[in-house]
Amino acid sequence: MEGEIRIRRMNVNDVESVLAIDEKITGRPHEAQWESKILEHLSSNPLGCLVAEVDGRVVGFVIGTIRGWEFGIPKCGWIEIVGVDPDYRRKGVARALIDALEPFFRMNSVPSVKTMIDWNDGGLVSFFSSLGFKRSEYIILEKPLEEEEKPG
Repeated sequence: MEGEIRIRRMNVNDVESVLAIDEKITGRPHEAQWESKILEHLSSNPLGCLVAEVDGRVVGFVIGTIRGWEFGIPKCGWIEIVGVDPDYRRKGVARALIDALEPFFRMNSVPSVKTMIDWNDGGLVSFFSSLGFKRSEYIILEKPLEEEEKPG
């Protein structure tokens, strides 16, 4: 990595870069509603939307929100998504983004920050553990829905 990581607020001109990073990470085109979701966050929650730049290029992003009514969980901060261009991973980009988001959470007087990750992704679990995240008392339950047979 050549230049330094610069964190700044996301703006509408960054949306295409964010979508491109997401596609690079997932290997598939973004869902149609993903762009509108980003724009919704930018409109309603601009201080919780950040990007990381290196040499003027967007190489990562994070979206954080404040919520507090779902599932009986008290008001807290949420890291909705963090994404880093795979070419810039393990260079401190995600850590810089999350560190820069912390004042937003403190400003909103939340006692904790939560996120959801794939428990089987050991690298991601280790990364968030290194930032002080611990397993919470809440778990996600899932019931697969089998396709219904169509009358034929």
